[in-house]
Amino acid sequence: MMTVRPATPEDNEAIREVIASAVATLRETYRPGAGTVARKAAILGQLHRLVGVINGRVVGTTQYWIDGDAVRIVGLGVHSQFRKMGVATELVRRVAEIGDTLGAKRLVLHTVKQTGNVPVFEKLGFEVVSETEDQHSESSTYATLVDVEMHKPLKAFSAPATEHSE
Repeated sequence: MMTVRPATPEDNEAIREVIASAVATLRETYRPGAGTVARKAAILGQLHRLVGVINGRVVGTTQYWIDGDAVRIVGLGVHSQFRKMGVATELVRRVAEIGDTLGAKRLVLHTVKQTGNVPVFEKLGFEVVSETEDQHSESSTYATLVDVEMHKPLKAFSAPATEHSE
């Protein structure tokens, strides 16, 4: 069974491992540029981190922050060995629950279109609200990257609850 909980300092090493695994394939498509790094540094104090845990092992993580009536999700990642097991779904579900209790109206995230992640988030009920040229990422593969902003009303969050075991 998977649990989602706030990260603790003891999770730091496992979080680094999850992030390294999760972004390995993404780095074939894009790398965050200086603008992305600067934007994240500017909100660092507002970020909260959750981890997904299966049998005592951290297998997924995400960060979020409250921005007006929205909960913004950043850095959603699942260890490659645990993909397609509902880990991302449960992490997003927990962020939605937190947002709902705080009175937020929607979840917001950004993804790079060329990663292929738009359909993944659409399956979770997110909708594309804008596509713009990504000014903050770099790619050795693509001349231009597309930043996709996606929203999901909190009242509409309806992905089924799942239980997982190794």
